[in-house]
Amino acid sequence: MVIHGRDRIEVDRVVTACAGRAEGILADLTRDEDVERLAAKVERHVGSIDILVNNAGGSGPKSDWQGSDPAEWAATYDRNVLAALRVTTRFLPGMRRARWGRVINISSGAATMPPPAGADYSGAKAAINAMTASLAKAVAAEGITANVISPGTVRSARLESTFRKAAVDRGLASRDAAWNEIEKSVLPIFAQVPVGRVGELNELADAVAFLASPRASYITGINLRVDDGLSPVL
Repeated sequence: MVIHGRDRIEVDRVVTACAGRAEGILADLTRDEDVERLAAKVERHVGSIDILVNNAGGSGPKSDWQGSDPAEWAATYDRNVLAALRVTTRFLPGMRRARWGRVINISSGAATMPPPAGADYSGAKAAINAMTASLAKAVAAEGITANVISPGTVRSARLESTFRKAAVDRGLASRDAAWNEIEKSVLPIFAQVPVGRVGELNELADAVAFLASPRASYITGINLRVDDGLSPVL
């Protein structure tokens, strides 16, 4: 397993958690030369890549339509869509030679349910969905699957910080309140999740593991929503 990132401390933390089963590599996926350097190092350490999970990306400041900046849109597209494109096209030939592979792109519920703000991010994730659907058709006969996972509201350090701030600002709970108290009081403000809780990262990881496994060999070109029914469409 190879763990990529841009933060050495965070990469090392994840590698340590994998108990020696992972190699950490730093690279900026918006730079062609960094992707090539990453790929060369990966191939030296572990050989060919059979399973690729494109999880790099993220959003910048959520601008509204009055302050929408074309340069910001281009940067968001680069770090989400083009980053995945650079890495996928670099490792796809090895999968084709092996006649087996998995490409799993992490998208977002915002791709199909875009909010009023942050349209650059929603647009980029919609492009990820379309790109994956095209790739799935192109490589299906070669033993390679390509799928999207669209998380809903999933707990992370950033989300927890946002929820805690909202709880304090609205007088709903103290900043150091237990997470279940914060979650129960703040979640309805952000999303109407039927089960009444946010998802956990391990639940997202389980979905990735399934699509990467031989059990998912007849599944390609899908958008697997891990959102507890938040999305109103099938």
